[in-house]
Amino acid sequence: MKANIDTVLEALGNESRRRILSLLSKKPCYVSEISYSLKMAPKAVLEHLEKLEKAGIVASFEEGRRRYYYINRNLRIEISITPHRFETVITTGNSSADIEKTVSEVKRLFEGFSFEGKSMSEFCKVLRKIEEVQQNFSRIQGMITSRITEVFEYLLDEIERHIDDEVERVVLLGLTKGANSALEIAEQFGIPYREVESALERLRKKGLVEEVQQNGRSMWVVK
Repeated sequence: MKANIDTVLEALGNESRRRILSLLSKKPCYVSEISYSLKMAPKAVLEHLEKLEKAGIVASFEEGRRRYYYINRNLRIEISITPHRFETVITTGNSSADIEKTVSEVKRLFEGFSFEGKSMSEFCKVLRKIEEVQQNFSRIQGMITSRITEVFEYLLDEIERHIDDEVERVVLLGLTKGANSALEIAEQFGIPYREVESALERLRKKGLVEEVQQNGRSMWVVK
């Protein structure tokens, strides 16, 4: 389904829906889980999820007696606001672009271009060329976003292949997604702090994580 920019921007314009997306970016969740984590009424959560589904950002699946919601696609939104331009663009990561060619074109435009002695026709041609290069860079950024998702999917497969304990899996997932302390992981995933600490210690003994010092504070990282 093609993303409609107005529908997507309307969905993202609400702070509660952005908070829900932030939570779903950590892991799929069911309604009461979202309600508890974000201190929102279940009815309100359902209404927000319906808008996110309508915008094509979120989908759901059933597992047992629960319905889990998750972010189901890669979307990149670019907003340009300048004295001469206002533009919003959505890229999905499905497009392709010649990276080396695009970088070479940028170098030519910035290193070899002179404003002196140019006619209006020449300025218009250069402007169109710059816009084309910008579109190619948007495609490249979409490709990068898509590759990040692909790497995460392979990483999740590796976590599931090597780790049987569910809490240890979630803790590893939390570390890969930027959390670096037991408290952060506990808060993000709704797991008791002591359980996270125990899981980190077990993972340390397995040689999968380690505690390091950075800028005067202790941090957990994947080895």
